[in-house]
Parts: sequence; structure tokens; C-alpha cells
Amino acid sequence: MVLKRILLAICSLMFFMIGADKFFSFLEPPCSLEESIPVMVWSILGILQLVAGVLLWIPRFRKYILGFFFVFMLIFTIVHISNSTYDVGGSVFMAILLGLLLWNPSFLGDTESA
Repeated sequence: MVLKRILLAICSLMFFMIGADKFFSFLEPPCSLEESIPVMVWSILGILQLVAGVLLWIPRFRKYILGFFFVFMLIFTIVHISNSTYDVGGSVFMAILLGLLLWNPSFLGDTESA
């Protein structure tokens, strides 16, 4: 249970960080796809990520958030690689953590689902 909460905290903080970065551009280097994504879509992504950082803590919504953003991170990893940009470390790391929480193996110490 403690490990699950730690992973949730890391994911939540990462959602807040990457969501806020869509508005304040403080992460270096910036996303290499930023220029090719319309500003409105970029802002919507930021809002979704900020909201996800909060909703992860509400068990009722957790599976939906985990599932949606697991697929989302995998898709954006593929988009990056198909555009020959390789700044995918964050999305790969996040996809792994989200997938782990979604899968909810026994070593997370929690028998209930995500």
C-alpha cells in the first residue's frame, strides 16, 4: 500500500509538472513537438494533465485516468519516434508507472484494483 501511494504521488507530481509546463515553459529542454502542436491543443493537454494530477487520488476515477494516460503516453512516445524526435524519456517513464499502477501487481501491497 505504501509503495502504491509513493507511485501515485510521483505520477501526480509529474502530471502537475508537465501540465504546468504547457503554460509556463519551465522544463528544459522543451518538448520538441511543441511548435507543431496548435496552442489550443497544447493548452487542453496541460489542463487535462493538471486535472489528472488531482483525480489520481480519487479511487473512483483512478482506473480511468491510469488507463487513458497510459495509452496517451504510449501514443505520444510513438509520435515522437515517428517524427525522429527522441525526447521520450518522460513519457516512457510515465507510461511504465501508470501501467504498473493500472496492472496493480501483488508487490504493491494492495489487493483491491487500482
